[in-house]
Amino acid sequence: MKETSITRKKWRELFFPIKRRELPKFFSMAVMMFFILLNQNLIRGIKDGLVVTMIGAEALSFIKLFIEMPAGILFVIIYTILCNKTTEENIFRGVMLFFLLFFSLFGFFLFPNQELLHPSANTISNYVQLYPHFKWFFIIWGKWILVFFYMMGELWPMIIFTLLYWQLANKITKTEEASRFYFVFNLLGQANLLVSGSIMVYFSRNDHFLLPFLGVYKTGTTLQVASLITIVILLCILVLFLHRYVETRIIYHQIDKEVENVPSKLKLGLWTSFKMIAQSKYLRLICVLMISYSMVINLIEGIWLHETSLFYRKDPALFITYQGKVLFWTGIFTLICSFVGNAITQKLGWKGAALGTPIITLIMGSMFFALVVLNYFKLLPTHVMGISILFAIVAIGGLQNVLAKGAKYCFFDITKEMVYIPLDKEMRAKGKASVDILGGKIGKSAGAILQVVCYTIFTHAQPDQISPFLAIMFLFICITWIIAVRTLSKEYHLLLTKNDSMNHSRR
Repeated sequence: MKETSITRKKWRELFFPIKRRELPKFFSMAVMMFFILLNQNLIRGIKDGLVVTMIGAEALSFIKLFIEMPAGILFVIIYTILCNKTTEENIFRGVMLFFLLFFSLFGFFLFPNQELLHPSANTISNYVQLYPHFKWFFIIWGKWILVFFYMMGELWPMIIFTLLYWQLANKITKTEEASRFYFVFNLLGQANLLVSGSIMVYFSRNDHFLLPFLGVYKTGTTLQVASLITIVILLCILVLFLHRYVETRIIYHQIDKEVENVPSKLKLGLWTSFKMIAQSKYLRLICVLMISYSMVINLIEGIWLHETSLFYRKDPALFITYQGKVLFWTGIFTLICSFVGNAITQKLGWKGAALGTPIITLIMGSMFFALVVLNYFKLLPTHVMGISILFAIVAIGGLQNVLAKGAKYCFFDITKEMVYIPLDKEMRAKGKASVDILGGKIGKSAGAILQVVCYTIFTHAQPDQISPFLAIMFLFICITWIIAVRTLSKEYHLLLTKNDSMNHSRR
């Protein structure tokens, strides 16, 4: 009996290594992650579906470079100023309320009235004919409401999840707890993919429960967007309530002695934040990881979304429903990875877990680019065993998205957050803000620059026509990413050893 009890305890510690006294902190943060990521994926499905089908996949590169990047820089400036004036808890609430108000405005006023608020199609067409090399700037202007929503949708994961959520988690979690908490956080949080995918598919139907309340919206796409935005708003409110619980029951009551007497305000200038990254090899390596991931996903995403829009004949409702199915299968793979993630980290260490994402991305991305490039050069038949090449490209692209993002959620996000914990408080907060926000945006912008230059010079170029060049860049970045992981692994373990020595000497 004793042996059986010991065996059960070992299995429980392997898959759910949380102690009873830690449950309030653990579950509040896990559920908060679930709601934030559920919102993230619902917003992603809406923004991709609207922009790709109603503007064009080519516009994504221009939006990321000329709109997202400046918006990311502006937020870092505002965030740094706010850090010196108020508490992190107030910043979290203020930013959440801003997103909540914007999504409400978009779903129930801007999108339903876009025809009245956008410039006329004739005006845009005239400008495109006069200045063909700048046509995408005019096309983006012609659909500015969709572009603004896309920008806000891209900022949500970078600001709310990557920065504010993980800053809160790192603040109340000890290094010893992180190795146990974070993979199980991820297991529960990433289960949202199953729910978000199902929600998107459900609201594509004509008999969902919100129809009696949203009957004023006549068209299918407007009704579908209003329904999904209603869920997004409710989730924002739930996140605010959970954050308040964490603030009052965990932070203020100082459950963890390690964070006792730590001030909430940080005093560090913006210029010093940037200098911190430039002068720290450790932060530079984290930044390389962020840039590499964002860049390779950006290179693949434009082509995959373009091919998908062609397959679904540029129908926004069908496209959003397809995105829901991709999210569902991403959730299945993420949960599988989450179950074994803690065991993999314990067996292979930080480096083994961190290498999972770049290796999976390299393998699947290479298969996707091979299909696209071979099809562009007419080296493949139009149909194989009754399956069209376009369908095969969309399927492999979807599979790549499922596997790469599942690995990202389970391994990349967790291992990246673990390397922040040994840093001091100022490094964690300000350095993390600059690395996470700017690192991601620089990666997307760098990938976007390559595509923007091609589309600007070759005004009639399609995504598949520039795929050979993008494939070469993709391979180069993946190799750089793998090298950076190996180097950061050494720095991370050196820092852990140094901190352990300092703690031992204090005792």
